[in-house]
Amino acid sequence: MPNTKPVGVAFSDPELTAGTTITGGTLDSTTLVNSNVRSGFSASQQGATIAVATGNNDVYVIVPAAGVISAAWFSGVDSLSASDSNYITFSITNLGTSGSGTAAMLAATDANTTKATGGAALTANARRVLSLNATAANLVVAAGDRLRIRAAVTGTLANTVTFPVYALNFTVA
Repeated sequence: MPNTKPVGVAFSDPELTAGTTITGGTLDSTTLVNSNVRSGFSASQQGATIAVATGNNDVYVIVPAAGVISAAWFSGVDSLSASDSNYITFSITNLGTSGSGTAAMLAATDANTTKATGGAALTANARRVLSLNATAANLVVAAGDRLRIRAAVTGTLANTVTFPVYALNFTVA
């Protein structure tokens, strides 16, 4: 579509108004990635204080668009020492749109704990990378899926972890 509207000594692009049809255009995967069409998205959610007593501390996220989880992080205001008997285990479960899904999105390994053996302590206000599940199918999400993010306490923690925030990155499928 040529520039045909005169503006001083130059021409401006035609105005697109409601009802305008663009013909002859194509969108391939390269165009989508390099355009203003969304190529990924993030979701962040703050949970309630992680209590010291044994139990689950859950927070939920609704996925806005279909995609694949590509990264997950945790950060809290308080530090927490590593311990093999008093620790937190992080998990994310895709409950689907029905709420009954069981796909584990994080690796079920000590890397996602605050255990002294295989896990790591929490540093106040620092971002903690969570390890994703190695099964690619478990990382796929659909628009409207409900994700349960869980910090499960085993034993009795040395202190609470206040203002826990979870951040998730997704790529568009």
